[in-house]
Amino acid sequence: MAHRTTHLRVYDRAMARVSDLQLNQVVQIGHLAQECVAERDFAAIMTRELMYLLGSSSGVFIEFDPGSPQLKLLEGTSYQVDHSNMKKYLDYYQHLDPALARYKRLSHVHELPSVSTDQVIESDSSYRECEFYQDFLRPTGVHSAMIFGINIEGQPFGLVGMHRTEPLGHYSETDHRLAQLLIPYLSIALRFRYSRRQQEKRDDVVTNLLRLRGIRGYLMLDKDFLLRDVVGEFEDADLIAPYADLQGLRGCSVYHLLSEQVRTSLVRAREGRGREVAILLDRHGNTRNSHRVEVVKHADGTRHYVLIALDQSYAGISDGRARELSLSPRQTQIVKLVALGMTNAQISGSLGLQVKTVENYLTSIFQKTGTSNRTELVAVLSN
Repeated sequence: MAHRTTHLRVYDRAMARVSDLQLNQVVQIGHLAQECVAERDFAAIMTRELMYLLGSSSGVFIEFDPGSPQLKLLEGTSYQVDHSNMKKYLDYYQHLDPALARYKRLSHVHELPSVSTDQVIESDSSYRECEFYQDFLRPTGVHSAMIFGINIEGQPFGLVGMHRTEPLGHYSETDHRLAQLLIPYLSIALRFRYSRRQQEKRDDVVTNLLRLRGIRGYLMLDKDFLLRDVVGEFEDADLIAPYADLQGLRGCSVYHLLSEQVRTSLVRAREGRGREVAILLDRHGNTRNSHRVEVVKHADGTRHYVLIALDQSYAGISDGRARELSLSPRQTQIVKLVALGMTNAQISGSLGLQVKTVENYLTSIFQKTGTSNRTELVAVLSN
């Protein structure tokens, strides 16, 4: 290849010729990005499609965390690329890549930059002699590359690298134009994926907090029993139909999917009869179909009804601590119901005992634990 100063060339990407077939391919890839946006192998699918569109021999697709002060590799995929070579590039050779260096400079001032190898080398001979080419590119079979970023309002969401072997030549202005047309589709997809990851992290935190309080999960419903939020687990068929895809039912009514007992609790709560707590025990004293309905009143007068599924830990009461204090199994059950905020009357109804019997149990429990009220009792026996 003759010596040339390609860095001095003036590029007019708006004039790059894109055929109707290529435009259709771009639109199809955009639709595919929407269809598989939640898939674990999203990056691999996109890499394969971009390779076909841009005539590439290999490629990488990297997602960034835009909330991080530094661009950290969240997730990378390679297609027909040796993963050990990808690691070598990320660990060292990226600092020698002239295309990446130019991309980083442009990304500070340009929302949708794309850079290819032929734009940054002064001559083919100097390019072949440099350390980056001799030590890294030549062993991998890559001769030229194109890098383009996926930025939204200045925040980097992703970075795509396409590679070509020498017989395939350098990337053309039409290739750059195709990349520019694809970026909006990929931006929407990566924004969604980032939001989804953030929501999954929040759900994990909430779920762990719920478990500490003996709660398996909750559903938040509005006055029409439309599902507004769901966190945690609802695998208990006694509470909700086992086939229900709750995550896919947000904004829909789930009233018909709830058990009769749960529906009764919700109706009672909506009618203003206060908080509903239902604890059912099997013949072994274990919980079954246990739930609580809370009414959340907002400043604007609206209400939400929260169906809380309870587990056997009953709000974090420690069975080991109860044994240390010589509480009987029945006394431990009563403490757990107290921890859920149940009144003596509600406890008597759940356990089939007289209210006076519950009061006698509590007197004995207070004496054994050295406490004088419900708050102290729960604090002493909590995990």
